[in-house]
Formats: sequence, C-alpha cells, structure tokens
Amino acid sequence: MSKTGDRKGNITAAFGSDLTLEGMTGVPNLLLKYYQKIGITDSEMMLIIQLMHLQTASNQHFPSADVLESYMSGDRTQIQADLASLKDKGIISIKNFYDDETDEIVPFYCYEPLFEKISEFWACEKVQTYQQMKKNLAEQKQKTGAVRRERSGSFAKVCKSFEKEFGRMLSPMEIEQVDLWLNDYNEHTQLIFEALRRAILLGKHNFKYIDSILLEWQKNNLKTIDDVLSYESNFRQRQSRKPIRKKIEGPDKRKDKFRLLYLS
Repeated sequence: MSKTGDRKGNITAAFGSDLTLEGMTGVPNLLLKYYQKIGITDSEMMLIIQLMHLQTASNQHFPSADVLESYMSGDRTQIQADLASLKDKGIISIKNFYDDETDEIVPFYCYEPLFEKISEFWACEKVQTYQQMKKNLAEQKQKTGAVRRERSGSFAKVCKSFEKEFGRMLSPMEIEQVDLWLNDYNEHTQLIFEALRRAILLGKHNFKYIDSILLEWQKNNLKTIDDVLSYESNFRQRQSRKPIRKKIEGPDKRKDKFRLLYLS
C-alpha cells in the first residue's frame, strides 16, 4: 500500500477513535417528542441540546454567550434572546450549587421545569391512551357478549332441529360437532339446516354425511343457499352440454364391417 493510503487509513482510524472517546450527548426522546407542544422553538431546542452537551462533555454548567456562540449558528443576540425566552416560559431556571474544587458558589442551568412540563404531557397522553384502551375493551366485551348470545341461540336452535329430525337426543360427540359447525358457519347457519334437510330426504341420518355436504360447499366457497342452488344449476348445465362420446369399436368389429362391405 502506498504512503498516501497509509495516511488515509491512519486518519480514518484516528477519527473513529476520537468519535468514540469524545462521547455522546443523550437527549431524551420524550423531549424531542413534546418540545413543540411545550412551546419550544427549533432554535431554542438546539440551544437546550448545546447546553446539555457542554454540561456533560466539558462540565460547563453555566456557559457564557461567547462559548455558546462558538457552538451555534445564531449570533449572540439570538442566543441571549432564546435564553431569556426559555427562562420566561419557565422551561429552564438558574440555580446555584457549591463547587468543592473551587470552594465557590457557582450558577448552573436547571432543567427541572422542563422535565416537569414533559411529564405533564406524558401523563395526559397516558391517561388518554388508557381511556381509549378501556373504551375499546368495553366495546369489544359488549360485541363479544352479543355474539355469544346470538351464537347460544343458534346453537340451541340447531340442536333442537337435529333432535327432532333424528327422533332422539344428540350424543356429546354430536353436540361437539354442532359446535364446530357453528364456528365455521356462524353467519350462515341456514347451510347447516339445508344440509340436514337433504340428508333426511336421502335417508342419511348421520352426521358424517351432513359434514361431507358442508365440506363440499365450503370447498367451493358457497356461503348461502342461493349460492348452492346457483352452483348446482351451473353444474347441470355444464353436464348437459358435454358431447356424448361414441364407443370405440374393437378391431374385430371393424374387420367384420370391412369384410361385409367387400362381399356386397
């Protein structure tokens, strides 16, 4: 590799090293989510991020306007205006703390008001989410209850119809089969009654035959009695249009016909 390539590699490695060693500034996602709702402008938001950066990266808790100007695109007038605006809106405050190293009382920018405002929006959103979830659960419960009541009525009706046609009580396995049918045909119970009617007409008093009818209809995506009648009508029409195939005569019969033709 050439020397130029080596230098580029070293520069890249050095940059990667500094990128890690310089550290990163953590900005709460909730702050980025709610800052506009709190009333923070984009330039004020950038100022807050730089204040956090200087506090964590270089331990500057109360940077001067000159320091802030070196980190931001706005001039000192804009920075001072944004700082005053943030204080007036109760987003940041200035407090004092005792510095052990210098034995002095020094000021610092405090973000407690900012986090309190964020927590208020967060709490309101959580309450709204909870209320909406509670409403959805109540609606779902009401809907489920209505479906269960309707299904319970359909289940009793189907069982009574089968017992009447069969002239006996249904066995536990047959009752379970009715329940399975209702799961598949909850909105189309008329198909179950139609399958029962056809089975009785053919003298097939068993669940297996009725289930085969329903499976055939399900396979052909027939969901109503009209669908079944239309499908059967189309099937008969297709069958009637099929040409009648002539039986292929065997070689002996063809020879006999040829022999008769020759002798006549």
